[in-house]
Amino acid sequence: MSEQVIDQVGEYYDDIGELVELVGGNLHVGYWESDEDDTPFLAAMQRLTTEVGALLAPRKGERVLDIGCGVGEPAVRLAQRYAITITGITVSHWQVAESARRVIAAGLRGRVATRYADAGAQPFPDAVFDAALAFDSLPSAQDKARWLREVHRVLRPGGRFVFTEYPRTAELTAAERDILTANTIHHPPATLDESIALAEAAGFRVTGAHDWSERVHRTYDEFFTALAEQTPALAEEYGAERVAMFTEGITTMFSLCRAKIGYHAIACEKPA
Repeated sequence: MSEQVIDQVGEYYDDIGELVELVGGNLHVGYWESDEDDTPFLAAMQRLTTEVGALLAPRKGERVLDIGCGVGEPAVRLAQRYAITITGITVSHWQVAESARRVIAAGLRGRVATRYADAGAQPFPDAVFDAALAFDSLPSAQDKARWLREVHRVLRPGGRFVFTEYPRTAELTAAERDILTANTIHHPPATLDESIALAEAAGFRVTGAHDWSERVHRTYDEFFTALAEQTPALAEEYGAERVAMFTEGITTMFSLCRAKIGYHAIACEKPA
């Protein structure tokens, strides 16, 4: 990323800060099997971590890189489930600190760690990770090809990689593109084939490609319900003005996502 984009993404997540409690620390969408699935909102968000983890298929003792790790909630869950070691990177200083707190609370000190780093210029040697995950973070990349080349570099031969994407499902107006950019989503692809081609151009072999748009679309309505229910408590804790500004911005963004943005999950492998 350019320094300007790094600062934009970092400041965006620093500003959101403690409001991640609305989504249980999960900075991604939820996953429902069908419209009849009555899984509660936060449980559906945890289920998406489970589904993405299943695509990655970590093995006990492996070293995994989590690119754009947020506050570490998915990393904590995956480390607990698979007995792996996870290194997370983020460009939000607040997320680094909050992730450390959550890791200690989960009893995973030494197994999960988060550091401040640019995904497009990673501070790791070649071929040091067994697997990597870019869980709802690649859409924030200004240069996705560069990100993917860096992931390819730090993975060992035979290493596995899963990333998720927010594709556009309809044409976007200039104003709508500006809304996405302001919310750190750059250059949304139009098709699954575009995401596959991007991964292959970075040297990966794609082993699975999934369109989960229908399985995650309920996220936005569920989020608005949770926000309405918690607004009085959030305003008391963080101030009515801050919560009102957050509500206005997220309503504009999520309304657009609900109407014109889908969800893809791509599983890859670095050839041995």
